[in-house]
Amino acid sequence: MWLKRRPVFVIIFNMKIEVVNVTHIFYRGTPLERIALRDIDLTIEEGECLLVAGNTGSGKSTLLQIIAGLIEPTGGQVLYDGRQRKGYEVRKHIGIAFQYPEDQFFAETVFDEIAFAVRNFYPDEDPVPFVKRAMEFVGLNFDEFKDRVPFFLSGGEKRRVAIASVIVHEPDVLMLDEPLVGLDREGKGDLLRVIEKWKKLKRTVVIISHDIETVIKHVDRVVFLENGRKIFDGSREDFLREIDVHYLTTRLRTMRRLLLSGEDPFSMGDEELIDRVYRI
Repeated sequence: MWLKRRPVFVIIFNMKIEVVNVTHIFYRGTPLERIALRDIDLTIEEGECLLVAGNTGSGKSTLLQIIAGLIEPTGGQVLYDGRQRKGYEVRKHIGIAFQYPEDQFFAETVFDEIAFAVRNFYPDEDPVPFVKRAMEFVGLNFDEFKDRVPFFLSGGEKRRVAIASVIVHEPDVLMLDEPLVGLDREGKGDLLRVIEKWKKLKRTVVIISHDIETVIKHVDRVVFLENGRKIFDGSREDFLREIDVHYLTTRLRTMRRLLLSGEDPFSMGDEELIDRVYRI
């Protein structure tokens, strides 16, 4: 079972994260100056599954990296359980997987890739049981994959190795930047099952995704950004009811009509929803 044991010196806390009036400007004071985020206020509750959506360039990835402590905002602050934390203290409790797994790979074997965080955060611990649990959690056989080169895996396998490498040290928050990009239907299903398993642990997960129609069934809440501003923050049901229809795909518009007619589109399987798209 995942999370059977942590090192005895680890302080466990499911963090409440508060983004307070955060603004971020790239290349400030130069001709290339660009405002990525504008006055963002956002609270992420403990154990919540949150989708951050928006068009390309809306500031989603920048926000994720600021929350994960990888970027210092130009203005505002991020509070973790009511206080500021920086660097090591944040990264120990937040695991972030980037859009392209190759961007975070560096080791020659899957085992060494996944074991890195354990060796870094808990150098006195044997990494093997940690790595085995993480690989089992994401659906990778330890003996089959441990000695393989991560760069040569399939897209779905790379993605699962990337996630295993950021949950191996048992963080409290998992952040996924476009986890479904480039995956086929089977690969998406594998990743969504990993997300559901993480949710069952009552731990926080923040997902950035353009694929709203696939992810929305699995989240509690949606935040939508446009041009660096937050234009929506609410439940998935309210997102379908209230967001401007031009942000919705045909399938999401069908879900909206079903919801407004008193049906529950989130309980419907893919085939039933597709059938409704053509019937409505």
